Formats: sequence, structure tokens, C-alpha cells
Amino acid sequence: MSTKRNCKNNKNKTLKHKSSDDYVVCIPSYKRSRICNEKTLKMLQKAHIPASKIYVYVANEAEKKEYEAVLDSARYGRLVVGKPGVVAQRHFITQQWPEGKHLVLLDDDVESVDMSLSGLFRRASLDAFFKAAFQECRKKGAYMWGVYPVLNPFFRKGRPEISYGLNYIIAAFHGIINRPHLRSIVLKTSQKIPYKEDVERTILYFKTDGILVRFNRIGFKTKYYGTEGGLGTFEARIGPSKEASKMLEEVYPEYGVVVERPNGMTEFKLKRLPPDECKLAAAKE
Repeated sequence: MSTKRNCKNNKNKTLKHKSSDDYVVCIPSYKRSRICNEKTLKMLQKAHIPASKIYVYVANEAEKKEYEAVLDSARYGRLVVGKPGVVAQRHFITQQWPEGKHLVLLDDDVESVDMSLSGLFRRASLDAFFKAAFQECRKKGAYMWGVYPVLNPFFRKGRPEISYGLNYIIAAFHGIINRPHLRSIVLKTSQKIPYKEDVERTILYFKTDGILVRFNRIGFKTKYYGTEGGLGTFEARIGPSKEASKMLEEVYPEYGVVVERPNGMTEFKLKRLPPDECKLAAAKE
């Protein structure tokens, strides 16, 4: 499948990005107040991310009261009541912020970030990385960035620092330049089955923009299958993940294929598609 487009139109599109390096950190959380406090919020505090930049999103007023009682108020700026369900909550977050706002979206159980393998960021602060990630998006005409989805250094150390093609952007740690009114990036299959939402988001951003930014030597520590909140345990996700993967294949057959892992989990494996050549060419000018 070709990713070539009208270079003149693409070049003009990149000029719509805001030049500000300001960002906010948005953390959707559900029934995991202690985990949120001791994992992601603690990590951000240690990384010296200003509390005023950090917003924690909960499902309802009862949850808000619980989180207010548990969270260390020095670690975040504001608790916001959004929507129940992670897909609806992330959509709510994008609707709350204006066009062009830089949003860092983190899961509530990010324990640490490893930038030690990156020649670009091994000595940088997390704040500097966030700002650089959005700057790279603006430079290349992209609207979403991510990091490598696996912490294991073996899989990260030999990879290019940054890739721009169709690469999986994991929802647990990514950033977007907000476009709250753009219909082409609104999730479709994930609204029916709330699994593989980050795979669909990756596809839609690539389909819309022709480019994604992923920092392949940066990883983070988290627990993908928990026992409370979120999307449930590994066992509980096997069936819905299979159904969601098949639906993705039906809707986006040109972007990936369904595969089953030895452990029984079904995935929608993205094809290796190159970025829009016009975006890369415009960035070099």
C-alpha cells in the first residue's frame, strides 16, 4: 500500500502545529487509587514533573472522593471526573483540551522510565524528553508519539532511535497533539469492544497523517494484566482480545493480520508500512 500523498498539501498541514512546548500529563485511572499514587504519580514526582501539569481522571464522584483520600496532593494538580471505561475516558480527555494542546497520556501503573539505551536522551530529564517528543512531531508533521512497548533492553538496544512508519503506539505511554474535532481519528471498533484500542488509534493516526513518531530505545515498566481496575486479568482478556482482533482485521485489512501467541492471546499484528515520504521530505527543508 502506498503512502505517497500530495506533498504541497502535507507541507501546509504541518504549519498548523502550535510552537509551544507546554504540555499536560493525563492519567486515566479506575479503582486503583493506591496503585496510581505509588506508581505513576510517584514516578512523575521523582522525575520532577511539576504537579500542576498532572491531571488524574476518574469515573465518577464516588471515585473522586476515594482518590482524594488516598493520593498525595503534592503529586498531582487536579482530579477530574470523566467517563467510565478506558475508551470513553481517553476520548473525554481529548474533548476537554483545546486544539493543538500537547497531551501526555500515561496509565496509572507506570513504575519507571528507562532512557539509558538512548543516545539522544540517556542524560535528559523526563520533562526534556516530553518536550523533545512533541518537537519531533511538529518537525515531521506527526500528531502522535510513543515509546517501545517492551521494557526488555534486548529488544530495544539494536533498534533505530526513532522510527516514523506504522509502528504500534502503546496507550500506556504516549503523547498526542490534540485534535478534538477530527472525525478521522475517532475510534470505531474499540467503541464496540473496548480492547485493542491503542492498535486502532495507531492505525487511524497513521491513516490520517501518514506518519507516527516512536522512540524505540526508550521503555517503561508497568504491569499489563492486573487484578483490579483497567481491563482485567490476562485470562479475562483472551476472549475479548480475539474478538477485537478479528474485528480490526475486518475493518482495516490493509494494515495488519490476526495472529495468536503461544500463550493463547490473540493480537492484530501491524504491517510494516513506511511513512509518508512527503512529510519526511518537508521536514528536511
